[in-house]
Amino acid sequence: MVFGMKRGFLKPSDRGDSPAPSKIKSTANAFDASSRLNDGRPQSQFQFSETCRLYCENPLIVLADYRRPSQSCLLFLPPKNADIVVVDSLESVVTISKWQLWKEPRPAPPPDPPFVIQNAGEKGHGMFARRPIARGELIVLERPVYVSPRIVEVNPDQKKVFYNATLAGLSRTAQTSILSLHNAEPGTEDVGHIRGVILTNALAVRMPHTEERYPGLFPHLCKANHDCTPNAHYSFCVHTFTGRFHAVRPIPEGKEITIGYTDLLAPRIQRQEELSARYKFGCACATCRLPPVLAAVSDTKRLSIASYFESMKTSNIPQGASLARVKELVRWAEEDYLIEAASILAISGLRLARRDGDQTETLMFTVNAINHVRALEGNDSASVATLASRLGLSIQDLTLILDKGSPSASIDYGLIQQLLSKSE
Repeated sequence: MVFGMKRGFLKPSDRGDSPAPSKIKSTANAFDASSRLNDGRPQSQFQFSETCRLYCENPLIVLADYRRPSQSCLLFLPPKNADIVVVDSLESVVTISKWQLWKEPRPAPPPDPPFVIQNAGEKGHGMFARRPIARGELIVLERPVYVSPRIVEVNPDQKKVFYNATLAGLSRTAQTSILSLHNAEPGTEDVGHIRGVILTNALAVRMPHTEERYPGLFPHLCKANHDCTPNAHYSFCVHTFTGRFHAVRPIPEGKEITIGYTDLLAPRIQRQEELSARYKFGCACATCRLPPVLAAVSDTKRLSIASYFESMKTSNIPQGASLARVKELVRWAEEDYLIEAASILAISGLRLARRDGDQTETLMFTVNAINHVRALEGNDSASVATLASRLGLSIQDLTLILDKGSPSASIDYGLIQQLLSKSE
């Protein structure tokens, strides 16, 4: 995409001064005063504020406050019927608008969507399995409708209208998807309704141009409720700019699909306190309802895993770590279906086994790591490919073996050894 002399761009005049960018009107996609959501509730109007100015028409880039151009700008994509808004600095949104991925076909969701959004009782809406979902199966894949840095600079006199402007250039469908999300934040001048929706629902989005993770809103992913032993895992693919859920264990038809909102390795009381403070609900999942004795056992396991992870911050192979200890932690993580933790522990065990020159344990930990990572990220994950390449086997060969049984005890290591010997 070539930038320069197109109408709407800021550029110095021949006299050396800088004319103000064009004032922008609300788009045809913005709701008018009579618009209503599907459930019949009145919908307030979304429009660009008096301080908004047009920077570029194609793609649509809007200065949120022309008085301070260095502050947040709004990028709406695609050019027609925009269903994504990116909020960032002018330099960043111009860079983002040039990404090659916008020219490529949008990744397709599963042809037979395995989920449905429906009433979840006191939790509001939730995501449920409309058919049995296999371990590692892709549940949903979609791009965010809203993305911004964690800290968005807004002039004090614009707090009430800034977030309305972020929705003004979006399609009606995208606006509705954002407004259908729950808002757990109290209404104040600093936290209006849209800002409250972002604080309540945002998932982490990886941006190709920075190491920082941005909060993002998704039409369906943000509908999943919390569980301290979730059956699904969220990941973000930076190459396709899509958020994904994969099933970390088999999910029966009719079962609610859940993810973790908080640190799952924290003890129950700490998890409850954070969920209450941040999301304004008390968790009543099966793990939180365990009898006191079993709850104490669960807390001990999770804290032990957390302590090991803390020791990994200073070294990939913590001082004093042993294969026996890592095996025990992997088993504890698997027993509580903490698959992300199990995958990290398996990779740590792989490093220990390679350090000790133990070929048998190296093989077992490598296979277990692949088995867990593929449940988190799917067979097309780059992490799975990397781990499989260490064995010199194709993902297809390993998949045939791993799909015979998910638990580590059911993996046919002998068959893997045969495949390895044939490939040598």
